This record gives sequence, C-alpha cells and structure tokens, in this order.
Amino acid sequence: MDYSAVKHAHAGLAYLSALLFLIRFGLVYAGAGMASSKLVKILPHVIDTILLVFAVWLCVLIGQYPLVDGWLTAKVVALVVLIGAGVIAVRQRSIPAAVVTLLMYVYMVGVAKSHHILSWLA
Repeated sequence: MDYSAVKHAHAGLAYLSALLFLIRFGLVYAGAGMASSKLVKILPHVIDTILLVFAVWLCVLIGQYPLVDGWLTAKVVALVVLIGAGVIAVRQRSIPAAVVTLLMYVYMVGVAKSHHILSWLA
C-alpha cells in the first residue's frame, strides 16, 4: 500500500472509531440490552487496534515519530485522554466524559490535518 492508501484507511478507521464510540455510548446511556452484545463490545476494540497499526505504519512511511515530532506527541497524549474519558463515559454513563472523548477525536483530526499541536487553531 502506498502512503495515500494508508493515510485514507487510517482516517476512515478514525471516523469509524468515533462513530462506534457514539453508538456504544448511546446504547449504554439508554440502557439498551444491545449494549451488552459481544459485537458492540468487541468491534470497537478490533477497529481501534487496526487504527493503531495504520498509525504506526504512517509514522514509518513519513519518518516522523511521537516523542520526536511534537504534533505526533500531542496525538498520543490526546489518545490517552480519549481512552480514559471513553472508559469513564461507557462505564459510568457520563455525558461529560463522552463530550471529552468526542472533543479528543475532533482535536486529533485537527492535529492530523495541520501537523500542529494547536490543531484547528493553527
């Protein structure tokens, strides 16, 4: 796969990850029995694992790495915040944590597009 294909696959997986988070949180928040189905619990982890593989692949292709390049470090820090907030949102049915999770997705997309830690403000 060339750079463009890997980049677009990574972006598509990122959008899918956000959509699956929204669906899972919505089901959990609504108390829907479907929220406890294996597919709803496992699929986001599979997508996120593939997303991470593509992220590492992109780093290698462009020769930029977290802890070396600031914008990638910002994405990794945002990812840690996103995961923590996402876990709290789903486990505690917390709307504020869900909002933080979604804001981290938006921030990370801005960083990816601008290659700057200020994200959409750059």
